[in-house]
Amino acid sequence: MVDAVQPEGDATNDRVPDIISEFRLQPTTVAGVTGLSRRTTITFYLTEGLRNRARSAYRATSFEEKDSSWSEMLNKALVAEIERREAAYNDGTEFAGSDEPLIPGRPIGF
Repeated sequence: MVDAVQPEGDATNDRVPDIISEFRLQPTTVAGVTGLSRRTTITFYLTEGLRNRARSAYRATSFEEKDSSWSEMLNKALVAEIERREAAYNDGTEFAGSDEPLIPGRPIGF
């Protein structure tokens, strides 16, 4: 279990890169227009086991990882997967963002 209080100058705080602000309100450019990112909600399904495992990981590590919230941890996880796919399938270049809705349901063949 992670202690809730860290002594000053504790080396464990140095292990986590200071990327927290990346997941908070940031200036963005979409279609050539610069503005502040708007937060939105998404809904998706996962097993109870995976949800509980993720909650436990958040509770045990949020202080050391400097997560300001459950949402921030989930944002970090999503960004990591997006970056992995961009590296694997798009030469490391960001995929173009879009507000177009996704096609509902599973793709045929899965």
